[in-house]
Amino acid sequence: MSTGCNIRDNDVLANDLQDCAAVTGPGFQLLRPLTSSRAAVLHGDHRMTRLRTGLNVHTSDTVTLQDIATTIEQPPGLTLMLFLDGGVDATIGGVPLNVGRHENEPVRGVMISRTRPDRFVRHARKGDRLRKVIVTMSPQWLAESGIDDIAGRETVRAFCNTHLARFDWVASPAMIAIAEQMLHPPHDGSFSESLYLESRALDLVAEAFAALAGEGREALRTELSPVEQRRLQAIKDVLADPEADGLSLDQLARQCGVSLSKMQRLFRLAHGGTVSEYVRSTRLVRARQLLEREGITVAEAAHLAGYSSPANFATAFKRAFGISPREARRSARA
Repeated sequence: MSTGCNIRDNDVLANDLQDCAAVTGPGFQLLRPLTSSRAAVLHGDHRMTRLRTGLNVHTSDTVTLQDIATTIEQPPGLTLMLFLDGGVDATIGGVPLNVGRHENEPVRGVMISRTRPDRFVRHARKGDRLRKVIVTMSPQWLAESGIDDIAGRETVRAFCNTHLARFDWVASPAMIAIAEQMLHPPHDGSFSESLYLESRALDLVAEAFAALAGEGREALRTELSPVEQRRLQAIKDVLADPEADGLSLDQLARQCGVSLSKMQRLFRLAHGGTVSEYVRSTRLVRARQLLEREGITVAEAAHLAGYSSPANFATAFKRAFGISPREARRSARA
């Protein structure tokens, strides 16, 4: 029997967010004080539904009414995301998600695996418009759903067993149509809404696994071919150009003549992380070099590394190198 919360064309309060979040994981918190505990934070359609044990659906067609920051612990499993409009500023395990859809860009499916619980943090700004469908699957549900019977099961199994593995692909028209149906299911009482959502969620999962099994076979390889090495270096050359700072990942992939999922796979194989992680790492290394060799200020180093907040820069810097930016700068004067 399905459980959850279902808010239609109405204001969503902070307490509503907490009640809805309980469907997907523990430890939900608001990280930023609200203007009022009774003030609305979203308006529109906001649904969290546990269709059955281990299979949840979250749909949202909302506008953010005030700046909010939230966190929750996501349990092990798979998360399948489709953003029809808008995006989120979020991290999982400290890794930026970089998910969403900008105007005139294709709708993409994104699937992320978690082999252990990890912390999800999201920041939303007043005025953000978001239309999304998210399906989460527990390891038990996956094990009982016949993964061993599908084509490409080795690829799918390897993906499920890799923490924070990520797969991106361009959603088919059929997949987009299903997501639209899930955002606004019929309410004429002719059938169970939970069964309607479950049938369409299963269609989304089937297409995601088919895409992963087909396009994702390369994920099992551990080294790049010579052609891929040249392609990766060409992407790095573009990233090294200061004019690339304003490019989205989609724009970067198009400029380099590769798909976004292919570009992400190249960086995972070569560096064990995403393109964004590579960019952040190289910028931090460059900032440390300038702090140590030229003695630039911490604020200047933060700006060059792409951080608007020196405090956030200092936290990331110490996590990466074990010393603070000020300690690195002092070595330049020693």
